[in-house]
Amino acid sequence: MYRRPPDVVQHFSQELLHDGAACKITLLVLEADDPPLPVGGAVVPSGGAILWFMFPGKSYEVGAVYDADAAFLGYYTNFVQPPRPETAVWHLTDLFLDVWQAPDGPPRLLDEDELTEAAERGWLGAEDVARTRAEAAAVLRAARADRWPPAVVLRNPLEAVPSLRFRRDTPGTFFANLVVGRLIAFGIYALGAISITSVAFSAFTDALQPGAGLTAGRAAWFGLIGVELLVLLVLALAGKLPATRRPRPEEAVTERLLFFGTMVSGAAVMLYPDSQLWKGALTGLYATLAVFLSIFAVSRAVFDRRFPVLAVTGLAVCVVALLVLLL
Repeated sequence: MYRRPPDVVQHFSQELLHDGAACKITLLVLEADDPPLPVGGAVVPSGGAILWFMFPGKSYEVGAVYDADAAFLGYYTNFVQPPRPETAVWHLTDLFLDVWQAPDGPPRLLDEDELTEAAERGWLGAEDVARTRAEAAAVLRAARADRWPPAVVLRNPLEAVPSLRFRRDTPGTFFANLVVGRLIAFGIYALGAISITSVAFSAFTDALQPGAGLTAGRAAWFGLIGVELLVLLVLALAGKLPATRRPRPEEAVTERLLFFGTMVSGAAVMLYPDSQLWKGALTGLYATLAVFLSIFAVSRAVFDRRFPVLAVTGLAVCVVALLVLLL
């Protein structure tokens, strides 16, 4: 429920995408029969959308505004009484001032005349008026210095909505895919780094000469690769490399898929337990599946608070298969 002094009350129904303690993200989509909605320096048409970022205890909310074609129109910072959303109905009281940031123009302070009128008519107390003006001035300075909006707003554009829903609806699978995807990306980047480094060392040193022993060149090669792998692992797990930002639901690996893949491969090993036949081909596969299933088991248990039957069963099959292959 949105209240604007003295007596304007509006009701908006929004989809809750993220219910964090420090930030809550909601999605407002204008339906076909909704009238256009003026927001800041733009008018949101039917089919347009606003991603709202509300910060409990803070005196502002930020909206990322999009038109019906999902084109970005701007950021709208709306100053409000510090909200405390403790029920399904959130109550917001508008404090009139806004900051509008269009993608192709300087940030602007809006509705200062309305705040002045509210102060003169006694709709807002002097303390609220002074605080709102000070906070709006601070946001305007930050916007002019390219330090506004907050990072959480920048990290979650409209195209992130499917991932936000994925995280909300199946958090265990979401975080498992997040870690697995980053480990896969690490492996790909690591192969590239090792290849490039090895080519350079083979061209200019004796590091890769057969039978050369542990020469200075080979020691440097090992050392550099070790540093590269460590840096890439840290960057990948932190989501700083391309393709490691967030998992998409349409590309997600599921616990069920890993389980059935493990069972099919496990059946082959059990039917033909010739370690020499399978060892080279499947040892790496089972080790990888074991790591991925372990991640799924922990993630599902922690975030979904359910016993991950398929992940644990698949992990047990991997362990048995590895024992058959290696012993």
